[in-house]
Amino acid sequence: MKEDIHKKNQDLLKKLDYFIIHVLLFMLFNAILVHVAFSHGQNRWWVLLFVGLWAVALIYHGLKVYGVDLLDHRNKKINHLWSWVLKLTGP
Repeated sequence: MKEDIHKKNQDLLKKLDYFIIHVLLFMLFNAILVHVAFSHGQNRWWVLLFVGLWAVALIYHGLKVYGVDLLDHRNKKINHLWSWVLKLTGP
């Protein structure tokens, strides 16, 4: 029993470590990319699409680490999240 809990905690910490690395790489790479794009050239707005798409992937990764799978419609957590989103965006 204790070994099982210990194993689950180790797996969760490993996933959290990967997520933290993902966040740090996101911030570092995009800061450099935005700096280069906005300090040189006229056509620079493409970088915002790249940053936005990576941000969506980062949010999805974070939700997966904390046990929320956006693609699983049977998950009660995700149904609650979508109802909250609809309340905020609805009339």
